Amino acid sequence: MASIFKKLISRELGENNYNKYFFVCQKSIQNKAFDSKEIYNDIYEHLKNKDRVAIKKMQERLNDTMFLAMRICKTYLFSFLFFVGAIFYLLTKDIQPLITFFSILLMSFCFIGKTYQFIVNKYCFIDAQIVLVYKTVLDRILLISEREHS
Repeated sequence: MASIFKKLISRELGENNYNKYFFVCQKSIQNKAFDSKEIYNDIYEHLKNKDRVAIKKMQERLNDTMFLAMRICKTYLFSFLFFVGAIFYLLTKDIQPLITFFSILLMSFCFIGKTYQFIVNKYCFIDAQIVLVYKTVLDRILLISEREHS
């Protein structure tokens, strides 16, 4: 499972470009000096010839992805509370132990999946850096486009 930011960049700019940006970003973070110029210039070169409508749609998809990332983080607490409450409910009811065991086991697998999704999207620092550069490029292209139409 990949972060939603990785999926967005891979879909918009291609898997190879995402891998290149990830490597550049990872290398610059290891050097303790994040420099986004190389990523910025490459993304700008890919997008500079696109029309305004296409850039607006890309920006809408980016906003939807950012909203989804926030929603994943917010709903995780409710998932955790539901998981704990359901286990408590199953343990306090007089249900056959085998059914209780398999119910808790199934819920645990589901909760582990939700936890994995939360962790991948919460702590995808490099992907978030790439998305911030991508957002900056989109904003700049739209600003230049608006100046040209004025």
